[in-house]
Amino acid sequence: MSNNVLRPALIAAFGVMLSLPMFASAAVVNSTTTATADFTVPQAFASNTTTGTSSATANTTSKSTSTNIAKFDASTGVLTGVKVNVASQYKQSTTLAAPGVAGNSGKKDAAGTGTGSLQISLPGASAPATWTTTAQPLTCDGKRDVGCSASTAPGKTTVDGTLTAGALDQYVGAGTSFAVNTQATVAARTTNNTFASATTTSTLDWTGTLSATYEYLLHAAQSFEDGSSALTLNLDFGSVYLGDSAADQLFSIFNGKGARVGLQLTNVSETGSGNGMFSTNLDTYNNIAAGGSQGFKASFLASQLGSFSTTYQLTLADLAPSTYAANTLYSGYGLTLNLAGNVIARPVQNDVPEPATLMLLGLGAAAFGVSRKRKA
Repeated sequence: MSNNVLRPALIAAFGVMLSLPMFASAAVVNSTTTATADFTVPQAFASNTTTGTSSATANTTSKSTSTNIAKFDASTGVLTGVKVNVASQYKQSTTLAAPGVAGNSGKKDAAGTGTGSLQISLPGASAPATWTTTAQPLTCDGKRDVGCSASTAPGKTTVDGTLTAGALDQYVGAGTSFAVNTQATVAARTTNNTFASATTTSTLDWTGTLSATYEYLLHAAQSFEDGSSALTLNLDFGSVYLGDSAADQLFSIFNGKGARVGLQLTNVSETGSGNGMFSTNLDTYNNIAAGGSQGFKASFLASQLGSFSTTYQLTLADLAPSTYAANTLYSGYGLTLNLAGNVIARPVQNDVPEPATLMLLGLGAAAFGVSRKRKA
C-alpha cells in the first residue's frame, strides 16, 4: 500500500477512535457536606388526678418546636441525597402524690404511670420518625394522716437515628434553611387509688443536635483541553489551493475529573463568513463521564477564492444522575470553536524559456556557426 493511500486511512481510523466516548475507570463516589443546628423542646408536662379507684383515661400534653438547618447550595454541585441525623437526650420523670385522710387506718395504696414519646418530622419524608419511652409505673404506701409520694430517677437516653429524606428540591437554596419539627409528648394516669385523691404527674425534657448531611456530585466541567479550563479553541486550515482537499482538523471536548456528573452537548449554532465551506461532525450527545472526552473533526471545502472564518457556539449541560434535585442540575455551559482558512489561486505555468535557457541556446547557435566557417 502506498503512503498516499495509507495516510488518509490512518487519519480516518484516528478520527473514529477520537469520536468514541472515553470514561474514567474509577468508580464515582459522592462528596458530602454537613450543616448542624441545636434544638430544645420546651418541657412537656401532664398531670392526672383521681378521687376514685382509678382514672379511665390518661391526661396527655405535647410541646413542639421548629429548628432551621442551612439548605444545600446548588453552586456546590448536583444534590443526590439527604440524611438527617438526630443526636439527643431526654429526661423523663413521673411523680405520684397521695395525701392521707384523717380517720383512715391501715395501709393505703396508690399507683400511677407516666409515658413519653419523641417525634421529628422532615420535609418530604413519607412519615415522621418517632421514638417512644418506656412506661414508668409508680406505687406508694401511705398511713393515716401521712400521705405518700414517689418518683422515678430521671432517665437519659441518646437517640441517634439517620433518616433518608425524599423531595430533594426542598433541601436546596443558597442562604436559606429548611425546618425540622420536633415534638415531645407525655401522658400521666393514676391507675390505683385508695386515698381520697391521688395525682400522677409526668414531665419530659428533650434537647439535642440536628445535622443534615448532603450527598452530591460536582457539576460538569467542559473544556477543549484535558486537565485545564479552555473554553475557546481556534483552528486554522491555513492557505489551500482552489479545488484542493484540506486535511481535517481534529479536536476533543473534555469533562473534568473527580466525583462529578456527566456532560452533554445540547445545542450547536454557527455564525460567520464560512458560506457553508466549513463543517463539523458535532451533534448533540450525553455520554461524556467525569474524566472522559469525545473526539470530533472539522473540515474545510476550498471551493471559492478568499479568506473565510466561522464560529460554532456550543451549549452544554449537566447530565442527570439516577437520583438528583432538579433545581441543582445546571445547563447553559458554553464552548466556542473558531475556524479559519484561505483559498488561493494555483500559480499559472509559464511556457516562455527562462533567460538562462535562452543564453545557452544562443551560445550553442554561435558555436555551431563558427564550426561551419572553419569547415569552409
